[in-house]
Amino acid sequence: MERRRRWAASGRLPPGLAARFTLAEQAVLALVAAEVARRKDCRLSVPNLAAVTGVAETTVRNAIREARKLGLVTVEERQITGFRNDTNIVRIVSPEWTAWLRLVRMRGPLSRLGSSASASPAQRGGCKSAKRTPTEVLVLSESGKTEPKKSCRQAAGDLDRAAYSRIRAG
Repeated sequence: MERRRRWAASGRLPPGLAARFTLAEQAVLALVAAEVARRKDCRLSVPNLAAVTGVAETTVRNAIREARKLGLVTVEERQITGFRNDTNIVRIVSPEWTAWLRLVRMRGPLSRLGSSASASPAQRGGCKSAKRTPTEVLVLSESGKTEPKKSCRQAAGDLDRAAYSRIRAG
């Protein structure tokens, strides 16, 4: 479940296209998009796609079939001989999706890290130095904060010392 959610939330699909698919199908298509961004097409097998994204093989087939029906991807089937086949080649042909992937790729490495620690001095991002604030560790038994306080009835520590004779029934 965690892998599936992480892949689906990776931002590889534009929100308009992602709304047409289930969470598991979004995860599969996000992995296809990552492979396409890396090597121009996706040549991973159906069991491999299913294992990486944490979904069933049927879900992978359904996601690619639905994306193909919507005109988002093309699937090139590679038959070798007889009953032997090589893995299919999935390519993204949707202009909206390819533009989205181009925008994601053009963002710098800092946007993925979420930190300005490796920013160059010309960017002037982040704080000037990493000075730590001295923090004293408070020991409750020595500070006196655990001492009982007087209240409207009596101090909390005095309850066990109270005389039972003062409590009368009815």
